[in-house]
Amino acid sequence: MELSRGGVLFYPVVFFLWEGSMKQKKIIYNGKLVDEGTVRFSLEDTDMLYGYGCYETLKVRSGLLYFPEEHVARLIASADAIGFKHNLNEAGLIPSLRNFVVSLNLDNSNLRMVVIGHEGRNADWYILSQPAFFPPVKAKTNGVDCLLFFGERQLPRAKSLSMLLSTIAYRAACERDCYDALLVNRHEQITEGTRTNVFYVEKDQPNLVYTPPASQVLSGITRKTFLHALDDAEISWIEEPLTLEQAFSGRFGMLISSTSTTLVPVARIYNPEGDLWHTLPVFNKLQTFSTLYDSWLESWEREARSKK
Repeated sequence: MELSRGGVLFYPVVFFLWEGSMKQKKIIYNGKLVDEGTVRFSLEDTDMLYGYGCYETLKVRSGLLYFPEEHVARLIASADAIGFKHNLNEAGLIPSLRNFVVSLNLDNSNLRMVVIGHEGRNADWYILSQPAFFPPVKAKTNGVDCLLFFGERQLPRAKSLSMLLSTIAYRAACERDCYDALLVNRHEQITEGTRTNVFYVEKDQPNLVYTPPASQVLSGITRKTFLHALDDAEISWIEEPLTLEQAFSGRFGMLISSTSTTLVPVARIYNPEGDLWHTLPVFNKLQTFSTLYDSWLESWEREARSKK
């Protein structure tokens, strides 16, 4: 973060750019490819400082942009849920995303779309590149550790820039070498991670998948497409809350999903103080579901590449 003499804040959102081997430092600003240094925010810009906006994170792997239509649809839904004025539409955003990948010759990267609302005029929107993120080695077979964090996301259906709760929870998880923090609501139900969605499976009913209700969580694109994969495989799933009592009963195994890591099992849960609270069973069916989704994703990739 830098502050000029004129009181202009160079806000971090425009400095999350990945400088690849070609040292590209470009972003999309309202549909135009510009130098990132041309975008500045004033310290008096309350829209930015108060997180009056929304965002999406997409992945690019081997030059392929994943699920742009779904991400753009959710970005627009988030903007509508927050209620600011905008002119966002698929016709403008999707070509900008694809052109950005081509213009910067991106191979493996994450893209972030950021929309900042304003009073009395349309929102501004940006696209920038970030380093690709990959799950830990052997995460899909050995599982990952997660920290419990008591808190509830505001406007759960909007992927808003108001990220204080998620930032505190995720940094607490990182300090304890955990992969993510799982949020627990006032009813002692595990709802979602700070950047993941939750699925759980009962050992005695391995062909039924549970996930917390979409109305209570920020439903990720991987959550949505995994449910499509289950439908295609004719595997039943139910939206139902997961209580702490159920999670610690020893009857359930858990998976978490995200854009960058697809699906990985949860092996251990730590309490907010960082002490090991419970070890979850990582049984074969969890890994089978992870493999099922990866296979579904490979089929989608082949079809998407054939249309390029």
